[in-house]
Amino acid sequence: MAGFVRGRAELDTRGRILSAAAELLPRFTIAKLTMEDVARAAGIARQTVYKHFRSKDDLVAELIAMELRANHGPLMRDLARKEPSAEGLVVLFMEQLTVGRQFPLIDPVLDPAIAPRMAELIFGVPAVLEALEEIWLPILGKYSDAGVIRHGVEHRRIVRWITYQQFWLITHPDVLAKTDDDLEPYVRDFILGGFLQH
Repeated sequence: MAGFVRGRAELDTRGRILSAAAELLPRFTIAKLTMEDVARAAGIARQTVYKHFRSKDDLVAELIAMELRANHGPLMRDLARKEPSAEGLVVLFMEQLTVGRQFPLIDPVLDPAIAPRMAELIFGVPAVLEALEEIWLPILGKYSDAGVIRHGVEHRRIVRWITYQQFWLITHPDVLAKTDDDLEPYVRDFILGGFLQH
């Protein structure tokens, strides 16, 4: 019983830390947020924050992963119920891109000084790519089984590629195309075209 109570308290503390960080991030931005800020907002010692998260990167990555699981995951699973097709994969890509544009941290990410830091976080801390793999790997497996994706293409690499392309499109919104209608052919022919069955 004591182990259960201690385990529950650990989860509650972790939840308080994540809630505090989620409230502070939009105001402070990733660059300015400190673990001291989070500890103060959560009403705990800074050492306790470090007990649950080794670094600010780990904490922010966990927040991003939570957002992905909560908002991207259900949408993608719902859309993926349709019959697999190349056009369906384009729709999935575009819908996730749309949700990504609405991510609460998107405004700071558009700042040229912050974007490289966010890229390091997304690709350097496992929590974010793990959450994206949870969303995409079952979908890619289904599309592969249906013959939409070329045989032999490693699905985890596809997840990284899609993530990189979406990050680029979010942080450089008007470079490739001004509207989603203009963007779709690029997504179909080039971004996804490299692993689609022809």
